[in-house]
Amino acid sequence: MQIVQGDEMPLDAEASSVRAGTLKKWPFLVGEPGTPGNFKFGLFHQSGDFFSPRHRHNFDQFRFQIEGECDFDRNGRMKPGILGYFPEGAYYGPQSSQGPNLVAVVQFGGPSGSGYLAQRQVDLAYETMKQFGTFERGIFRRNEGVPGKKNMDSFQAVWEFANQRPMVYPKPQYADPILMNPEAFRWQPLSGAPGVEEKALGTFTDCNIRCGRYRLSPGSSYVARGRGLFMALSGTGSVEGVPMRRYTSAYLKDGEQATFRADQTAEILLLGLPDESRIGSLPLIADDTEESAAA
Repeated sequence: MQIVQGDEMPLDAEASSVRAGTLKKWPFLVGEPGTPGNFKFGLFHQSGDFFSPRHRHNFDQFRFQIEGECDFDRNGRMKPGILGYFPEGAYYGPQSSQGPNLVAVVQFGGPSGSGYLAQRQVDLAYETMKQFGTFERGIFRRNEGVPGKKNMDSFQAVWEFANQRPMVYPKPQYADPILMNPEAFRWQPLSGAPGVEEKALGTFTDCNIRCGRYRLSPGSSYVARGRGLFMALSGTGSVEGVPMRRYTSAYLKDGEQATFRADQTAEILLLGLPDESRIGSLPLIADDTEESAAA
C-alpha cells in the first residue's frame, strides 16, 4: 500500500511530452518498471494549445476531467466530472483543448501484457531521437536519409526506439473509448458500510478493471479493497491514520485494503487496475486497419 498527499507532489518539469503544446505533469504514484502491471498516476495540466492526432496505445488509461474541457472529436468531449476509459488497441481522437484544463490520468499495462513504458525510458528516447528527427504535433518525422518509417505516431516511435523492436498492438476488447457521466448514475447504499454510498460506474475487460465513486457521510468509514487507485475528490478525514484531503491518493495491490474515515462529507474516486493474475492472454495484431494521422 502507498499513500500520498497529491497537493504536496512536485511538478515534474523535466518530463517530456511527445504531443504538441504545453503539458505539465504532477506524478502521484508509479508502479514497478518493466512489469506487465506498471502504471503512472497523477495530474496533467494542458494549455489551450495541446493537440494529439488520432492514435491508439498498447496500454490502458482512465482520464477524469477536473477542470476545463478536452475534445476527442468523434469520440466525444470531456467536461468536468466526466470519466473516460481508453482501452488498449482502440483508436481515439484527435485530441485538443480550447483552454487550460486539469485531468487526473492513470496509464497502465492492460490485459494484453504489453506493459507500460516508464517515464525515464520515454524521456531518454525522446531526447536521443531529436538528434535524427523532429516531433511535430504528435508525429515523429525522421530526417531525410534516416532508416525507418518517415512519419509515425510520436509515442509509437518512442516506444519502438526504447524497446528496439516494432510495436505490435493488442487486439482491442472495445472498439472505442467509453466516456461516463457520473451525474447520470444514482447513489446506492454500499452493503455493510453504514453512511457510505456508491456509484458503480463500470467493470471492464476480462481483467476486472473497475471504476466508481464513493460518498462518505461524516463519521462513516469505507474499506477500500482490490488493486487500484483511490483519490479523495472532496472532504476531510483520514486513510489508515494519514490525514485525508483533496487529492490524497492510495494505491492498493491485490489482497490489500485501506480504511477511509470521513470527518466531513467526502467523495472518493476509484480508478481500478487489472487483476495481475489475468494479465497476458490477449491476442496481438500487427495490421493497421484504420487510417491514422501518422500515415
